[in-house]
Amino acid sequence: MKKNNLQLEKDRNFLYFTIPIVVLMAICSAIGIWRQNLYFRETADWLAQCVGQDVSNLFFVAPILLVSALYAAKGSRTAKIIWVGAMVTNVYSYVLYCFALHFNYLFLIYCIILGLSNFSVIYFFVNYLKVDFKSWFTEKVPTKTIGIFLIFIAIMFVFLWLSEDLPAVLKNNVPESITKIGLITNPVHVLDYTFYLPLIFIAGFMLIKRKNLGYLLAPMMFVFAIITNVNIISLMVVAKYKNVPSDTGLIIGFGIFTIICCGFLWFMLRRLKK
Repeated sequence: MKKNNLQLEKDRNFLYFTIPIVVLMAICSAIGIWRQNLYFRETADWLAQCVGQDVSNLFFVAPILLVSALYAAKGSRTAKIIWVGAMVTNVYSYVLYCFALHFNYLFLIYCIILGLSNFSVIYFFVNYLKVDFKSWFTEKVPTKTIGIFLIFIAIMFVFLWLSEDLPAVLKNNVPESITKIGLITNPVHVLDYTFYLPLIFIAGFMLIKRKNLGYLLAPMMFVFAIITNVNIISLMVVAKYKNVPSDTGLIIGFGIFTIICCGFLWFMLRRLKK
């Protein structure tokens, strides 16, 4: 098998990147869950969100990264797509750990996880960017339907965040959500406005146009959406457990949204060629 035919090769680098990330994530998350005084400088609202993220990382994200890496190393196309989507989401999460928490004794480990996650994503795109992802799928992929839904997700969250940020900007005051978490800005909104929501929009647009990269970005961003939704549900459930105000309706809403995203991801991945 030729070396440039990367989509069919076994690649153990998936494991070499993932194993240290998963081990360090498990250590940090376990400490965050069972030694919550780690977050003693955070507000009650932000502490609950930190612990919720730790729960999701330990019991959901880390297993997805490890299992997808195992199968990706054996050449599974499905696993490679899930792995890069999960790793992109990990970058998102650990940017928050590094920049949106008060300094604590796990800071250097957060930095290592973020660095390894960054270079994992860079490695994937450097080595796989010239792969013909379109050839991975059959002609039956409903590109227009999936692409429109991705664009809808991006636009929906832009308007959702703007509904909070724009009035505050016009009145020159600070949104209540930022005050509650005790930060100077909302790092989630920053990441979404500047990178993740544009990328979801681009993924949808490229898939509608049947561009090669759209066939990778679309399922990758569905993985991102699913994991992010589970993270949000986890932190809202933990907030309720800690008697921090949390909307049950939002938990149900994000649960439904997660199921829909899973359906679209499954609908696309089942069109992968054997």
